[in-house]
Amino acid sequence: MALLSSDDSKQVSKLFDMLETDVNVRVYTQKLNCPTCSDTEMILKELDTLSDKLKVSFLNPITDSEKAEEDGINSIPAILVSDGTHSRVKFYGAPSGYEFSSLLTCIVDAGGSGEPLTEDTTNFLDGLETDLNMQVFVTPTCPHCPGAAVLANRMASYSDKVYSTVIEANEFPELSAEFKVQGVPRTVINENLYAEGSLPESMMIQALKHALEDDPSGEINIIDYLQDN
Repeated sequence: MALLSSDDSKQVSKLFDMLETDVNVRVYTQKLNCPTCSDTEMILKELDTLSDKLKVSFLNPITDSEKAEEDGINSIPAILVSDGTHSRVKFYGAPSGYEFSSLLTCIVDAGGSGEPLTEDTTNFLDGLETDLNMQVFVTPTCPHCPGAAVLANRMASYSDKVYSTVIEANEFPELSAEFKVQGVPRTVINENLYAEGSLPESMMIQALKHALEDDPSGEINIIDYLQDN
């Protein structure tokens, strides 16, 4: 039984008509000890039929261990989206609810049809001297989560110093507990900086600029850097 309705499939097909170039999607799943892997496989197989420009491959982190290590896979189900030149954009968890819209936006972005980052953002990313590991915790029912997820994904797609992982908080409770996720979206940067809620692009970049200049240690809300300046 298909997960996408006929109307949903038509809408997604129209969205994929915007794709200008091929989009590579790698999906890591396994049969055992992964309750949401089956649905993840099914939805990506359905998406794969909706555009010739979507190139979806399915891998197992055990039998395809070398590729999984190369892609930095440490949880499943995992979905990687790119133009084929990197593996910096990941989703952990089944793409349902608002997470599905984040995945679709990521695919359109990778196909060259998404909204560009601002010049201020690209200048900031071009000048990065340190890597940024951005983990965005989300849930399927959160309407504000796609904004945070999309921004992190676009930053990672643009810069080889940025890595974005969108994590379904309910599917990975231990990881959520480790990073003190009590509400979503919560973006954790380099494991010690964090942002609550979906910050506008300009606000995120200004906060990161000040935070990186300060080189802080300990758990810090980056919005504090805006209040101090």
